[in-house]
Amino acid sequence: MMRRWSFVFSAATLLAYLLIPLLINQIFYTHLAILIGIHAILAVSVYLMLKIGQLSLAQAGFMGIGAYASALLTRDAGIPYEVALLLAGVIPALIAGAVGPLLMRTKGVHFVLLTFAFGEVIVLIFVEWTSLFGGNNGISAIPPASIMGLQLIAPSSYLIFTAILLSIIMLCCHIAFAGDLGVVVEGLERNEPLQSSLGVNALAYRCLIFSGSAFIAGLSGSLYAHYLSFMSPEAFGFWTTVNALILNVIGGAQFLMGPFLGALLLAPLPEVFREWVHYQRVLYGVALLLLMRGLPQGFLGLILPRLGWGNNR
Repeated sequence: MMRRWSFVFSAATLLAYLLIPLLINQIFYTHLAILIGIHAILAVSVYLMLKIGQLSLAQAGFMGIGAYASALLTRDAGIPYEVALLLAGVIPALIAGAVGPLLMRTKGVHFVLLTFAFGEVIVLIFVEWTSLFGGNNGISAIPPASIMGLQLIAPSSYLIFTAILLSIIMLCCHIAFAGDLGVVVEGLERNEPLQSSLGVNALAYRCLIFSGSAFIAGLSGSLYAHYLSFMSPEAFGFWTTVNALILNVIGGAQFLMGPFLGALLLAPLPEVFREWVHYQRVLYGVALLLLMRGLPQGFLGLILPRLGWGNNR
C-alpha cells in the first residue's frame, strides 16, 4: 500500500511539474521548468552513485561528453536527434565502463579526488581541442531537437519531451532498485565484505552503477545542448556537479524523488535572482543556507518518514 501511495505521489508531482507551466502559458515559467528537468536528470545520476556510498565529481564531465556528442553528431554529421540522444548516453557510459574498473577500486576521499581529476581532464580536453570542440568559445548553431521529424522549437513542446524523458529515467531507476539490483546495492552500501562472501561481484555492480549514472548524465547534456543551442566547457565544470549534489541533499538524498524535489526548490533560484546579478551568488547562498537549516534531512526526509514511506520511493 505504501509503495502504491508513494508511486501516486511521484506521478502526481511529475504531472504537476508538467501541467502548471503549460497552464500558465508564459515563456519564462516554461523555461524554468525545462531547466528544472535538465538539472533533475543530472542530479539523478549523482543519486545513483550515492546509492553505492560513492560521490562522483565526474558527472558534469559525463554531461559534457553527452552534450558535445549530441550537438556534433546532429550538426556536423547529420545524424537524427533520436540516434544522437541515445549515443549521448552510450558514449559516456562506455567511457565510464572503461575507467570504472580502475576508479571503482578506490573509495571515500580517494575516489572523490580521482573523479574530480577525471572530470577536470574532460573539461580540459573540451578547452584544448579547439578544432573539434571550439575551445573556450564553445560551439553554437546547434540544431533543435526533433522527434520523428517534428522539431521541438516551441518551449512547451520541449518541456513535454523533457518531462517524459525525466519520468522514464525515474521509472526505470525505481523498477531497477525495487528488484534484485536494489537488494545488492543496499547490501554493498551497508556491508560489502558480507556481500562479497556471498559470491556478489562488488566491483562489477559498482562499475554497472557508474556506467548507468554516466548514461543518465549524458542524456541531460543532450537536452541542455539542444535547448540552448550553444554551450561552452564552463557549463560542465566542478560546480555543476556540486550543484547536482546539493539538489540531492535538499530534496532528500535517500529518496529517488529527492533529486527532482531539490531541482524544483533550487534550480529556479539563479533565474529568479537574475535582476540582482551582482548579488546573485550571495542571494543564492543565503537561500541555500536557509533551506538546509530548515530541512536538514532534505524535503522528503522530513515529510515521507512521517507517512510511513521508506527509502527508494
